[in-house]
Amino acid sequence: MIIKGLTKKGILFTIASGRPYQSVKPYAKQLEIRLPIITTNGALVRYLNGKIIYELPLADDYVYELIDFGLKSKLGVILYYKDKFETFSESTAKIQQKLEKIELGVIKKYENDYAPLKIVYCGDPGKIEELYPDINLLFSKNLYITQSEKIYLEFMNTSVSKGIALKKIIEEYGFKKSEVISIGNNYNDIPMFKESGTAVAMANSPDEVKKKADLLTDTNNNLGVFKILQKLFF
Repeated sequence: MIIKGLTKKGILFTIASGRPYQSVKPYAKQLEIRLPIITTNGALVRYLNGKIIYELPLADDYVYELIDFGLKSKLGVILYYKDKFETFSESTAKIQQKLEKIELGVIKKYENDYAPLKIVYCGDPGKIEELYPDINLLFSKNLYITQSEKIYLEFMNTSVSKGIALKKIIEEYGFKKSEVISIGNNYNDIPMFKESGTAVAMANSPDEVKKKADLLTDTNNNLGVFKILQKLFF
């Protein structure tokens, strides 16, 4: 595998994902990732050994507001913590278990001693798009809102993004920005692009994401990552 081969040559890799640590960890282990991995859109940055270098939850006030709006709008509402996941319906739990390979607790009411790292609305892409103007008006001043897939709308602390998380790793290791390459395919990757010397967008990325990139590669399903690494390093 090209990533393992480049790692042996001293080139370090990480994974940056909107998915939780528990979903990303098996892939990171398979690739023998040595750097901390960026999960939950940057709200949790953690080594494979469990050591956390960055973690930032939502403020409690916004948790209640987000849950109330999401449930009233008939959307799936998912709470992401560093060590567990909760939702309010069995159907949403089953969907997420299938998509992200995680077990979700089904709750009737939000009651917790600590706030989640992220809240996600899950629903039909058309409904998400229809509700977005109201959601933006209500929450965009106080929360970081992004999408990793059309069926999701994701809410985090304003001091959270893949870009901020990547910067934490850069500072931890003393990397230069010019030494950093990031590869992404969606809106939540744009902050990461800004912290990288070279930003690469996949061919299946939205146009706005492509415009923010320095280079383009093929699609996820057509070996896009392999092709750009081959081009840059061989």
